[in-house]
Amino acid sequence: MQLNFRLMMKFIIQKESSGSGRCGLLAEFGRHGDKTLETPACMMYTRGGSSPHISGELLDFVKNTSGLVHIPLNHFIEHQETLEDFKKGIAEFTSMTKGSIFCSVHDPAVEVASGYNDKNGVALWSRCGKTMVNVDSFMRSMEAMFPDWYQALSDSDTDINSSNKRILKSVDRTLAFLDKIVEKHQSSERLQKSALFGSIEGGYNIKERKRSAKETATRPVQGFVIEGFHRFGASADIVKMDKMAEVLAETTKILPEDKPRLMQSVWKPDLVLQAVQLGVDIFDSSYPYLVTEKGAALVFDFQYNDNAVSPSESEDDGHQFSCFEIDLADKIYSDDFTPILTECRCYTCLNFTRAYIHHLLNTSEILASVLLMLHNFSHYFHYFVAIRQAMLEDKLSHLQKLIDQQRPVAKQDEEENLDS
Repeated sequence: MQLNFRLMMKFIIQKESSGSGRCGLLAEFGRHGDKTLETPACMMYTRGGSSPHISGELLDFVKNTSGLVHIPLNHFIEHQETLEDFKKGIAEFTSMTKGSIFCSVHDPAVEVASGYNDKNGVALWSRCGKTMVNVDSFMRSMEAMFPDWYQALSDSDTDINSSNKRILKSVDRTLAFLDKIVEKHQSSERLQKSALFGSIEGGYNIKERKRSAKETATRPVQGFVIEGFHRFGASADIVKMDKMAEVLAETTKILPEDKPRLMQSVWKPDLVLQAVQLGVDIFDSSYPYLVTEKGAALVFDFQYNDNAVSPSESEDDGHQFSCFEIDLADKIYSDDFTPILTECRCYTCLNFTRAYIHHLLNTSEILASVLLMLHNFSHYFHYFVAIRQAMLEDKLSHLQKLIDQQRPVAKQDEEENLDS
């Protein structure tokens, strides 16, 4: 049965300027079609359908959330039959009914093993191991999960070292998957309110990136997921934006202006800003989770109207993972009775000290992760509020300067500067 299909998401650009990205509004999609959501936006990352370390009643303490919730498919692939029997979708199943649910193919916080995809499907990895997912099983999962928007199945198994042959396969397979998914999406009564995002592949090959973008843009998708620069997890942390920038710029030039672009695993504050300036609208928040897992706290400053403090002027006793975060397990914090950040208004900073969290970390108390997650989520989400405000005020360059002052200088960069 072919249903009358119409695009289920509107993206309204409020402000756009060359080299400074764009502010927009997402509207008319999913279960909350009457709501509008602001971009640039950051989705709330979840594991197994819940925010890491944070129980449902504590979610209200997380500040500045966008209203977008991110649930990776691989977390639920082994529970497909349970979800089908449940019949009410992933939002009800996880009690995440207030947010707009986005379902990605992979978990951006976990590196995906290479070499397992083929022309018939994609390998998803969960606690139960590998599950091969083809278009039919993928669409069964989407109908069972009933997300507000979802990423089409894709072969994103590429990085900076991938051969042209591997990149070509990635693009061809992803387009073939998309054509089948579009057909099934259009004939699915259950998914008529769900927005479909096409996946843009091509690795670092500009020619293939352009082909992927052009071809995907001709399909009836409501937005785009730009991926294939890395295999998520730790591999994303070592990728430099300057190597991606040219490819990303050529890609976004081709994509239609009236549809949102999403990137996962663009983590650190400086990389987020660069991606925003290159036209990316939506990001994931697995970075605060990974920072929490290290026992660290986000401390970067984004109050661009205040006087900036450069890293050279701040304390540095070797206890910092970077100028963006501090290691609260370090003994230097054992008698530090100040909040993580004095100006932060999150639950953790209003009620607890660095010394207390240091104690919790060194005694392996679960509460340490809870308090760090509350702070790191709140701080990261507040950063996106600041980005949007800076764009609307034409002060993004001020924010850029402040973030650059705090950016850690990599050892490789230092060596290059010495050589020059």
